[in-house]
Amino acid sequence: MSKPSNLRSIASAPNAKGLDDHIAVRIVRISEIVSRIATLTIEGRWGLSNTDLRLLNNLDGAPPMAVSELSRRTHVDKAWVSRSVRDLESRKLVQRRSHSKDSRLALISLSTRGQQLLDEVRPFALQNEIELLSGIDARLLKKLVDALEANAEAQLDRFQGSPPPAVK
Repeated sequence: MSKPSNLRSIASAPNAKGLDDHIAVRIVRISEIVSRIATLTIEGRWGLSNTDLRLLNNLDGAPPMAVSELSRRTHVDKAWVSRSVRDLESRKLVQRRSHSKDSRLALISLSTRGQQLLDEVRPFALQNEIELLSGIDARLLKKLVDALEANAEAQLDRFQGSPPPAVK
């Protein structure tokens, strides 16, 4: 792992008074902007929240899964997933059925109507992404984002259940 002092060309020094230039802070800000765009466009037009869209996307092409698995895959709280699934089910975008071996477990799948809605939303979402990535080498960005995501997941695994390390 690189020491923070070696990253000064791309991030603020560790002893900087503010964090505005740190990569993580900037990623959060970009995420907030992209989320707001989705709220203004996709939620406004199709009535799908960002979480709804994440759930539907994870169900697309996947075998029926339990709420706990959907929660794990989407990194959304299980109780929140349960509430969202109830709403999506009432809109007939997902289907719920009992597990064949464990009647306490409900399996969630994308309905035909949910698939049709995703097929309608996707071209719009992809056009938004094309505009967002204007002037950026998308392959390189994907490679960087994949590496950043893997590093973040590894860091999260390391930090879960223990306090963050002291800065040296």
